Amino acid sequence: MEKLTQAEIDRRMVQWRNDRVLEPQRKRRMEELEQRCAQLEAENAKKDAIIEKLLLRVEQLETMVFGRKKPDDHDDVSSGTSGSGKPEKEQRSAASFRRAIPPSADVTDRQHFPIDDCPDCGTPLRQKETVTRIEEDIPLPQKIVTEQTIERGYCPQCKKWKSSIPISPQHCTLGLNVRLYVLFAITVLGQTFEKIKAHLHGLHRLAVSDGEIAAIIQQGHRRLLPAKVQINEKINAAPAAHYDETVYPVQHGEQGNYAWAKTASNGPETVFLLGRTRGKDNAKELRGPESDQPGITDDYIGYHGLFKNQGVCWAHPLRRLRDLAESGALTPEHHAQCLHFYGQFHALERAVALTLAAPISPEERTIAAEKFGAEIDALMAPDPLDLPALATAKNTFLENREKYLLCIRMSGVPMTNNKAERVVRGLVIKRLISFGCRSQKGAQAMETILSVCLTLWCSKPKDYFGELRRLMEA
Repeated sequence: MEKLTQAEIDRRMVQWRNDRVLEPQRKRRMEELEQRCAQLEAENAKKDAIIEKLLLRVEQLETMVFGRKKPDDHDDVSSGTSGSGKPEKEQRSAASFRRAIPPSADVTDRQHFPIDDCPDCGTPLRQKETVTRIEEDIPLPQKIVTEQTIERGYCPQCKKWKSSIPISPQHCTLGLNVRLYVLFAITVLGQTFEKIKAHLHGLHRLAVSDGEIAAIIQQGHRRLLPAKVQINEKINAAPAAHYDETVYPVQHGEQGNYAWAKTASNGPETVFLLGRTRGKDNAKELRGPESDQPGITDDYIGYHGLFKNQGVCWAHPLRRLRDLAESGALTPEHHAQCLHFYGQFHALERAVALTLAAPISPEERTIAAEKFGAEIDALMAPDPLDLPALATAKNTFLENREKYLLCIRMSGVPMTNNKAERVVRGLVIKRLISFGCRSQKGAQAMETILSVCLTLWCSKPKDYFGELRRLMEA
């Protein structure tokens, strides 16, 4: 064993004394650094959560402004496996791109084109055969101008002037066909005043003013109001009614800039309220007197407590969870979690849909509701690791658990509110084109003609103008 020199011993003693003095300082410094590191990690985790939340909001805003991006063919958010998850489209045959041959009853004219000799050299043709072809065309419209000579006379008994037909104070008026077309274009086609004027002037050489169109709408409101009342009564007699609302501005309105829609679950009947607020009283007015009729809605708080039996749309949480599963703003861990949960929820939703598609007795409905209720409780159980958006979605669904199960417990209650959303979509398109209504009076008239004309178009499209004429002349 090597013997240490005195110099080495002195050097090591100095180092030991220094270490003994500096060790507590190093220990305190280490503790401070560990505390600071833990603090920074907590702050970073908090900032990461805020950034993730903001990225989700930005992604939602981009979707609202620019629309949803088409999903990648290699992504299947419903199962987390490769492939689109959708059945492949069948290849169309060449015949499917050709026009369908109309029924023989639609043929209004027949033409025969014989040929005996070659048109080029004059040689008689042999082995002649006949080929039938159909040509569909439309007549070019012509304006009908009728000069009316109306006799009238004074009745000394009634002390009034009498005429064979009512005499308009205007020397030139628009006929019923023009008024029917204006109502059709405003409601079914969703056209603006300018588009209607351009069409009538360009195709029929008929000049129409904004005031005349507004007058036609007001006249339609007065004459179609009884039909709207009948439509509302028919909706109230349906097994269930769908409700939805959307923004619909009124430029000089007095109440609000929202539109409400109610439609029957078993038919095309629909009524509207325009120029209203988003308050609950408007939903109550649209509902009418309280009854046992189930109301199918989204989870907007304005509908809460409005119905004895309320069903909530399954499509809304499905879309929210799908958006989370498809989001590119999440961390890998949160994305995997949301993707897995969406797959589970999608499987639950499909199981409920398959149950409703099959004939089911009241006893089987009760058993199925209990079964799915237990599955919902297990699936929606809170998890400390849940993303805040996912935790909120779980909590909201769990709070409305019985409303989501109403479609199973009660016969005739649809699973989604898509029917009302399709109705409201027409209003959204019209709003984007025409920017809503000009006045509160116009909004009230518009809600009447929209209710009657859209219901009539969906129920009797083949005889639409005949039915509308009958209602206008009633």
